Amino acid sequence: MLTESQLRNRARIYLYLIGAGLFFILALQNARYGLYGLFYAGLLLLPLLISGAVYAWQKRSELDAYKGHVVILSAAQCIILWQFLSGQAEVIHWSYALALLSFLLLSQSLALLYNCVSLFILGLSSLFTQSFFESVNFFVSYALLIGMAGLYAWLYHHKSRFLREITIKDPLTGAYNLRHLEFTLRQEIARSAAVGHPLSLVVINIDYFAQISEMHGLNSINELLAETGQLLLKETRAGDSLYHGRGSIFYLLLPFTPEEGLLVIAERLRRAIEAYKWKLGDPITASVGCLTREPDESDELALLKRLENSLQQAQSAGGNRVVFSKP
Repeated sequence: MLTESQLRNRARIYLYLIGAGLFFILALQNARYGLYGLFYAGLLLLPLLISGAVYAWQKRSELDAYKGHVVILSAAQCIILWQFLSGQAEVIHWSYALALLSFLLLSQSLALLYNCVSLFILGLSSLFTQSFFESVNFFVSYALLIGMAGLYAWLYHHKSRFLREITIKDPLTGAYNLRHLEFTLRQEIARSAAVGHPLSLVVINIDYFAQISEMHGLNSINELLAETGQLLLKETRAGDSLYHGRGSIFYLLLPFTPEEGLLVIAERLRRAIEAYKWKLGDPITASVGCLTREPDESDELALLKRLENSLQQAQSAGGNRVVFSKP
C-alpha cells in the first residue's frame, strides 16, 4: 500500500514525463513550420523536465520536497522569458502550462507565490515588447488562469482533508479509528527504533460496559462513548493521539514518553474518568493497561496484544486500576 508522499511523488514523476513528451512534440511541430527559435526552446525544456522527474524520484519519500521543483519551474520560465525577449512572442503562451504544472508540483501557497512573481515579470516584459492591448490580454488571461487553478487547488485540498478525516476518525467519539492506529503505530515504532526515543501506549476500557448497555440502552451508550471520547481528548497532550477500538475500548499513543511519565498519565486518566459527572448519573470507572516499547519490539500487532493483556489483568483484578505490562 502506497503512502500519501509516495503517491504524490509518483504523480509528479508522471507529470514531468508527460510535460517533457508534450514539449518534445511541440518542438517538432515548430521545426516543421520553420520556427527554429521555438524548436530550440522546446529542446532546452525537454532535459529540464526530465531532470524534474529524476528529482521527484529521488525525493519520493519526502512529502514537502519543493525546493527542487521551484528551481526547475523557474529555470523553465527563464527559458520562455529569454525566447520571448528574443522576439518569439508566441512562446509566452507556454507559461500557461507551467502555471498549471506548478499547482500540481508545489504547495498551494508556494504555487500562488511562484505564479504571482511570474505574472509580474512576464507582464512587465510584455509591456516593452508588445502592444498595450496584447499586454493587458496576457495579464488578464494569466491572472484568470492562476485564479481558477488556485481556487480549484484550494477546494481540492479542503475536500481531501475532509474525506481523509471521515475515513480515519470515528464520528461518534472524535477519536481516530483502529485501522489508523495500526498504521500510525507502525510508523512510530520505526521512528522510535531509528531515533531511540521511548514510545508508550495506553488502553482504556469502561468497567462493566455490557451491563451498562443492557440497563440504559443504545442511545445512552452512544452518549456515554461520545462523552468518554471528549473527556479523553481533553486530557490528551499535544503530540499524543487517541483512538477508539471496539466497544468502549480507547487507545492512547504517546511518543517520547518513558515509563515514569506513562504511569503518571495513565493514573491521571483513570482518576479523570472516575471523577467525571456522567449524564447517565451513575458513577463510572475504567480499567487501564499500559506499556513502554522495548528496543527489540518491532511488530505493532504483538505490541497491541501485550497491551490488551495488561488491560485484561486490570479487569481481572476488579477494575478501576492501572496495570503496567512488563515484557
